[in-house]
Parts: sequence; structure tokens; C-alpha cells
Amino acid sequence: MAEVSITSLVKRYGDALAVDDLTLTAADGQFVSLLGPSGCGKSTTLKCIAGFEEITSGTIAFDGRDISGDLPEDRDIGMVFQSYALFPHMTVRGNLAFGLEMRRVGRAEMARRVDAALEMVQLVPYADRYPSELSGGQQQRVALVRALVIEPKILLLDEPLANLDAKLRDEMRTFIRDLQQRVGITTVYVTHDQSEAMTMSDRVVVMFAGRIAQAAPRARSTTVRQARRSRGSWAMPTSSGPCPRGRGGCALPRVRRWSRCRGWTRAARPA
Repeated sequence: MAEVSITSLVKRYGDALAVDDLTLTAADGQFVSLLGPSGCGKSTTLKCIAGFEEITSGTIAFDGRDISGDLPEDRDIGMVFQSYALFPHMTVRGNLAFGLEMRRVGRAEMARRVDAALEMVQLVPYADRYPSELSGGQQQRVALVRALVIEPKILLLDEPLANLDAKLRDEMRTFIRDLQQRVGITTVYVTHDQSEAMTMSDRVVVMFAGRIAQAAPRARSTTVRQARRSRGSWAMPTSSGPCPRGRGGCALPRVRRWSRCRGWTRAARPA
């Protein structure tokens, strides 16, 4: 496992600023959630950590080693996508073994790891089924354990529960958190769902307009609590001061709703 350190990260797409001078540390074994509405830069930050996006400036380090210029395959990360990204022509066992084959793990060791992974997520009876023969929750478990079976230093999850219904989402929240604590892996989790962040994380990082608005242990994350009291709509708990969109002081009420300020993006869907 490893500590993730991000220092003064900037990511631009042409003239558009997606991530603006972001500095963040995820301690070894910690579960950190990046929380915010669509367009705030949380998924872009995750892709920069994974190496899928080239950063404009700043540094990303694992255990003090700068990996900003490393290719994704050299970063020793496991990634779980919103769409699961399972290989439809492979069985569950084949999907789990694929990453190990790419790393040229021996057959005996590969079989041991795959069997242990199937047992961990209670999918042994489904080992020879194809993704199309699994439920949404089962597919999500396969995607999660496929990222873990390669024994990465860092686990990255990009809104992995967005495609599940409410009941499955609740079940998977508990499952992912319990599994992360059992394995003890450093995890960075992207979500726009306040309930997910508050129930799963050791630390919640609230993002707005490419910047960190607040980072605190979940029990102290007042921005999230205040947003939840506003019937699930996103709010910025400031009465005045600089606007992240460069509009100067804000004359709106103390709880500034996203839908009432053109300097912010459209209100996020209620949780």
C-alpha cells in the first residue's frame, strides 16, 4: 500500500481550467472520497492520478516518489470504472485472470489469487459465467475484485455505483467499505452522492470549480452536512468573498444554491 500526495495539480483542456492548484494527501490505507457536482474536476483528478490524463503542472507522488510522468501501467494502481468495463467474451474467472496474465504471473499463483478473489466476493458459483449472465451487483463485484487481484498499491473508483438501483447501491456501499478495510488498501473514490461519501469514507474532500472547498474527516465535514440539510441540493456555505468563477464578492444569501448563481454549474441531482 502507499500514500498518495498531490501537490499544486493543474489540468487544462485548452483554455478551460479543469483542476486548479489542487493539493491533497491520502494516507496509507485511508479511504478518501472526492465529492462534488458534475464538472467540478473530481473525475479529472482521478484520471490524473491514474495516468490517463497528462497533467499541466504540479506533481503526483506515491510514497514520496514522483510518478507524474509514468505510464498508467507503471503506476501499480487498480481502477474501477462506472461502466464496469468487463470483457464480455470472457467468463468471470477469465476477467479476473486477465490482469495477472498481462503481468506474467505463474499459472499456480494466478489460480490461487483468482480462487481467493472469488471466495472474497462470494462469486465462486459464478466463476464460469459471462458478464451478460450476471446481475448489476455481481458485475460490480467482479469489476472491484478484478482491480484488487493484481494487488495494487492504490485503488481508484470512479462513481462505481452510479448504474445500480437504490437497494443495490446501499448493499455495495457496505461491501466496498468492508472489503477496503479488510485489504487495507489506499483508496480514492469519486462520487456526487453525499450519502456515499459520508458512510464510506475516512476523509471527505468537497470540490467546487476545480478547487478543494473543504477536506476533513467525515464527522467534521460541515459543508456536506449543510448540503444534506438543503434537501440534497448542492450549496456553497459562504456569504461573501471571492467567487471561484472570478465574479468577486457574492451578494446571494448565506447558503448559495447552485441554481441561483450563474457563476456555478447547474445544481446536482438530489441524492
